[in-house]
Amino acid sequence: MANPEAITTTYQHSARWTVSWIFVATACACWWFADINISSLDPWAELGRMFTGLITLSLAGQYEFIDALLQTVAFAMLGVALGAVIGFGLSLMFHWRVIRYACALLRSIHEIFWALIFLQLFGLHPLTGLLALGIPYAASFAKIYAEILEEGNPQALKSVNAKADSVSAFFYARLPDLWHHFKTYTSYRLECGLRSSAILGFIGLPTLGYSSSTAFLEGQYSN
Repeated sequence: MANPEAITTTYQHSARWTVSWIFVATACACWWFADINISSLDPWAELGRMFTGLITLSLAGQYEFIDALLQTVAFAMLGVALGAVIGFGLSLMFHWRVIRYACALLRSIHEIFWALIFLQLFGLHPLTGLLALGIPYAASFAKIYAEILEEGNPQALKSVNAKADSVSAFFYARLPDLWHHFKTYTSYRLECGLRSSAILGFIGLPTLGYSSSTAFLEGQYSN
């Protein structure tokens, strides 16, 4: 008497082979209709066109370049200004643990990812670039400004009349001593903002990155 388990195993094995051969036959039939031609560019010729574009610059798109340059500077300056103002306010509260943790989280996310997030909310709107730069920069400003305030010499502040309010005491006794450090770091951040603003063009904002990527994809290396 035949073993039922052996019959079942043999049937399953035969069914799998049948299905496999059906897939093979289908693949062979589709072979005649498939586009399997391999096309590749000549890399040396493309490098030659790129090098030629470097030494034969075109002035046809100079107005578009100037507009993209101004857009890049505008995004950078506005983003850094927003980050500096918010960051200064946060630096005065940086001793709170929740502020420190929040700033660490915000500055750990790159500007391009902030831009991709806000791109889904506002589209290609100037607010997308402004917030993409301002939010992480505000967190960075808060940390550095807080360290500058912590490491500054408080001697001048102690000499202020005790009746003076804290705002006047800060701006007249503390800020002049720390102004050089604030200015130096803010200038450094502006330089970073110019680079970040140009990179934001690769997601569609009208900065230098957009002009460069468009010309590169179209093979217009002279532009």
